[in-house]
Amino acid sequence: MRATVIVATVVCGLIVSGCSSKDKQPTATPSFDTSVTSSGATPSERPGTGSSPAPGASTGGGGGGPAAPTYPKSAKDYAQALLQAFGKNDKTRLGQLASQGALLQLQTQTGLDPNWTVYVSCGPDGSAHTQCVFRNGHGDVASVRVENAKLGSPMAGTDALIDRTTYSTDPGQYASTFALAWKDGNTERMRRLSNSTVVSFLNGKTKAIAYSTQANKDGDFWNVKTYDASVGGGGFSFTLRIANGSLGKAGAIVSASNYS
Repeated sequence: MRATVIVATVVCGLIVSGCSSKDKQPTATPSFDTSVTSSGATPSERPGTGSSPAPGASTGGGGGGPAAPTYPKSAKDYAQALLQAFGKNDKTRLGQLASQGALLQLQTQTGLDPNWTVYVSCGPDGSAHTQCVFRNGHGDVASVRVENAKLGSPMAGTDALIDRTTYSTDPGQYASTFALAWKDGNTERMRRLSNSTVVSFLNGKTKAIAYSTQANKDGDFWNVKTYDASVGGGGFSFTLRIANGSLGKAGAIVSASNYS
């Protein structure tokens, strides 16, 4: 029998910034979205409309010369353009949008799903910066910090941190990662660790503030009791069945059932 205890905490920003409440007011103030949407490719501009180019696009002048780079003027579009360039391994475009520090942070991130299409939120990070969060198809979470005064200009992306989905070899920790992803609304990470049937099983259930796990071996599987460990309770408790041979990889959770 193995037991693992997790305590979920709310992290108000994955990036430690040097900004404080005493900072001067920014010279440019972006608007902030807080809804979770899937932000696929921007539709092509229709003839006769005055719409702007897609985030990260370049527009050129006449005369057949090289296209001049463009720079998004909103924090959301700027962060999305930076992540699109990162996903495509477009080093030229990435160098136009990201500071040297952000480039160094991204250099350590390899083997990730390149499609950062799930928009989570944008919000102020101090008075001079905005932090925008996106997810990819594997549930990896990217937090991009942009300097408000540089929106519409080169290298506004000052930080780019990635919270990768991990695949523990311990059944209790594997279940804990799944439960925390459910609590955080990271459906892509939940699906990566399990399957669509397991994700659907939890639809409409009440999430606990914190979960504990208790793993019991059952042949080639582990039955992991995942129960509400918060004061006062009230959250839904359940049992995850995990294939022992799939620990350390994606999709180890094969089914979910009511806690018993």
